[in-house]
Amino acid sequence: MKLYRRQILIAAALVLFAYSRTARADDQKPATAGKPNIVFILMDNVGWGDLSVYGGTVPTPRIDALARDGLRFSNYTVELQCTPTRGAFLTGRLPVRTGTTRVPFPGEGKAGLATWEYTIAELLSDSGYATAMYGKWHLGVDEGRLPTDQGFDEWWGIKNSSDEAGYSSYKMFREMGYPVPQIWEGVKGQPSKSVGVLDIAAKNLMDQQIAQRTAAYIKKQAAAKKPFFVYVPFTQIHPPMGVNPEFLGKSGGGLYADALTEMDYRTGQILDALKEAGVADNTIVVFSSDNATAPFAGAAGGSNGPWRGNFFTPPYEGCYRVAAIVRWPGHIPAHDARWPALGKRLTSAPISATSTSAERQPMPGIESSSASTAV
Repeated sequence: MKLYRRQILIAAALVLFAYSRTARADDQKPATAGKPNIVFILMDNVGWGDLSVYGGTVPTPRIDALARDGLRFSNYTVELQCTPTRGAFLTGRLPVRTGTTRVPFPGEGKAGLATWEYTIAELLSDSGYATAMYGKWHLGVDEGRLPTDQGFDEWWGIKNSSDEAGYSSYKMFREMGYPVPQIWEGVKGQPSKSVGVLDIAAKNLMDQQIAQRTAAYIKKQAAAKKPFFVYVPFTQIHPPMGVNPEFLGKSGGGLYADALTEMDYRTGQILDALKEAGVADNTIVVFSSDNATAPFAGAAGGSNGPWRGNFFTPPYEGCYRVAAIVRWPGHIPAHDARWPALGKRLTSAPISATSTSAERQPMPGIESSSASTAV
């Protein structure tokens, strides 16, 4: 436990130390002046060895460039399922504390993050940030447990897993008369509403829309000169396997490689939006995956690098170790981090850089005052 705590504190200290050297004590500035924006890009089931910057055979040039310009973690671990990792990212707490220890099953009642959990989105919103989420939630399907109930000003995406995209194609599902899964959107203070059917065709187009909505949001907030936090949980590369028609066959390496190629392109679209909006240098970009991958039959791909194990094969390291990159130009030096795993709280570092009000309300389990002395 002591080693684990030190790993967390090191993560928080990276940005806190850098920010403490550049922050200005100017009481005449607005409360949000000088705060860095935060973009958290989360892939779904992308393996440690899938990316070319981690030794993968499919070119991922935009992600590689992000790693060259920032901090690339080579010993970073997550949970073995989607919901536990996502809950830990957003709360800074271990899944055993939030109750998000596994993916919830239909019929189990209310699941996901409880209403009393305090998320990074709530913390940043309380500190004057605009907040948005576009993509896969998987932390509750009921009103009161959706993104706009957990600190996000707006959201668009799916409540549950991408698996649901395949449900309507199953004969038995149709015969049982269950409602077809939906894509949702919502704004804070109002019930979320359905905006379309989630089937395989819709899923194949989702990451395009996620990237486009994220890019538009970045430009809108930059023009308004308001600091922002945008959480971008893409759907790739989660089954049912598919890809945007524009990328089908583009890689020459099969369907899985096509999905990686699209994933890299979508990441590039977001990075381009930051540059075009003139806020790239004042934006912390975090890139990671919620879980390891598993080789999919007929999809020709999926690599966790040299580590033994795959998705959902505990206790092997290949089940937990994934890629993680953090970029903040002028504050985080570009290099590889080879120290032990960061645990479950990659978001603790950006939090430390945002504001004094955030530091007065640290994420549970993080002592921000101690973090500055951890390195």
